[in-house]
Formats: sequence, structure tokens, C-alpha cells
Amino acid sequence: MENSGIIGYENGMRNETELLEAINGKKLPELSKHLQYIVRTMFKRADMFDTVYVEKVPGFAKPDLKFTIGDEVHYLSVKHGQSSQVHCEDIQTFIKWLRENGMSEHIIECFLKYHYADGTLDGTGKDRMNQNKVMVFYEDEVKEINEAFNENRFFVRDLVKRVVFDGNDPSKPSADFIYHGDIEEGEICSMESVLKYSKQKRCEKLNTPHIGRILIRPYARYLHNQDTHPEKRHKVTFDWIRLEWDLEYIKEWGY
Repeated sequence: MENSGIIGYENGMRNETELLEAINGKKLPELSKHLQYIVRTMFKRADMFDTVYVEKVPGFAKPDLKFTIGDEVHYLSVKHGQSSQVHCEDIQTFIKWLRENGMSEHIIECFLKYHYADGTLDGTGKDRMNQNKVMVFYEDEVKEINEAFNENRFFVRDLVKRVVFDGNDPSKPSADFIYHGDIEEGEICSMESVLKYSKQKRCEKLNTPHIGRILIRPYARYLHNQDTHPEKRHKVTFDWIRLEWDLEYIKEWGY
């Protein structure tokens, strides 16, 4: 798990660098058709004489690359490969956000029980359940979580915006486009189209905690109490399974 995460991170960084180097400082006619497509999706008024400037966004922010043509600026979140994770944060900051957005204490307790899976609300229990046991033992709680998280479509939109485009650090810039792919192929969609899709798309067949198409999971449960990184017990991840397929669907159907 640890090695695969490191490899995925390194591959992602390499992919961002390749995109930057392939586009930065070039005019549209100098770019491949696919790279022109990426640029024109963000810059509707770009013409053949415009130079595109690209730079990496420093630190841990939702956008990975900053694109500039003249006075117009756009921020792009880049995804690549099989990794489905779109967000990860400390569970306490997520709980704080839930409270600020009207989630009841009962639902918050249900979520904490599911997350820690040890009979407590803070991860101090000694006996930890695997996912199969969790889904049986906390079946009713998970149903309540999904109903509460997904019944208000504006709540769905706001949470998707947080975990895909904004992040949990207001000092960092937000992404206004998301791209899944590399320098040769992939799909790009605007924040507005993704949020419109997420607000309309219901995923009632998903039986694990989710928000729209995004699964909400504990980063690590350490079932045998071998906490190699104890802090990861207190982190929650958001995984968008088949993100590339959904972006293609969003673009094809004109969201």
C-alpha cells in the first residue's frame, strides 16, 4: 500500500511535468491537436497568435497546473492512471465542515462509528472490524449516512466542490477544470459541468458511504492494531471510481 502510493505520486508528478513542458511557452499551432483541445476548453477565445504559459502550483493545493494567456488564468487539477483518490483530509476537519453545513450530530456519530469500526467515536477501541463485518454491524448507520449525505442535492454539489476543486485550505487556489489523462489522450471538464452532473446523478445502488459517485473511506484501519502510521487512522479519503469514464460522459452529454 505504502509503495504503491509513492509510485502513484511519482507517476502523477511526472505526468504533470510532461504536460507543462509540452505546452508552456508555445502558441496553439505548435501544439498537438489533443493539447490544443485542452487549452481551447479552458480558453474559449484563444487564437493562433496567443502564447500559453504553464506553471506548477506550489504546495498541496487542488489545482496542479496554472495556465495563463494574457490576463486570463485557469487552474487545472490533473489526474492520471488507476488511482481514484481525489481528496484526503483529517477526519476532524471534515466533521467540522459537516457541522457547518447542517449535518446532524446523529449522522456525524454514525459516520464516526463507521470510520473507526471499533465501537468508539475516536478510534480508541481495541477490537477493529474488517470492511465485511462493518457493513453488517453498521448496516443501518451506513444507510442513514447515505440518505443524509445524498438527499439534499445542494449538499452533494457543495461537498463535491470541496473534495474535487477547492480542498480544505481556503488560502490555496481552487481548480476550475479537471483533467484525467496525459499528453496524448484524456478528457477535461469544467467545474461547472462536473457539479451539474454530480447534483443530478444519483447512485442509490452504492451501499458504502458515498456522495454521488465519490466513495468515502477511512485511509487506514490497521485491523491488527499494528499502527505503522497512527495518524492515518484519523484521515478520511474520497475516491472517485471510474473518473475518466464519468468525465467522458459529462462531455458527451453536454453537462
